[in-house]
Amino acid sequence: MEHKFNAEELFKIVVDATATFPLNLDFILQDKAITNLPGQGIYFLYYKEELIYIGYFHPSQKNRDARLERMKKELATITMRGLQVVFTQSSSVAHQQSVNYPIFQGNISDNGFQTSVNRVNFADANWDAFKTNKFLGDFTFYWFPEEKNLGNTRDELEHLTIQLRKFYKPTCNG
Repeated sequence: MEHKFNAEELFKIVVDATATFPLNLDFILQDKAITNLPGQGIYFLYYKEELIYIGYFHPSQKNRDARLERMKKELATITMRGLQVVFTQSSSVAHQQSVNYPIFQGNISDNGFQTSVNRVNFADANWDAFKTNKFLGDFTFYWFPEEKNLGNTRDELEHLTIQLRKFYKPTCNG
């Protein structure tokens, strides 16, 4: 059974006054009791009416909530507004070639929420909306928790997600 969540139901935006714009937002859970998403599953992320990302979550002993471990990362990197966003070499080059997005020196690192070329390009194309702090309402998550009796492994969930990505071709995957 699917669960549909507008990003405003899950998160609120907090501006970090000590951080440099545009990577100065944190996405904080609204109320942990409202919608805890433990366990494994697959999620679809829409921006307005467009499917932009398909991902999966398989919890570890330490990381049990898909909202904090995956959904927060997607919002931070797809909007290019999150505090924890870091670049790969190729996403840094794409960022430097952006037309609408402000150019700055981002960290090339494995530590943090690594962004991708597709995400940088998506943020650039939607920068008029993302440069504000009023974009959460345009994002919707569809969460499909795995049925407990299936017991898929991490590899099986990843394989299924790859097949879904090949079929739907979301903008920000890849």
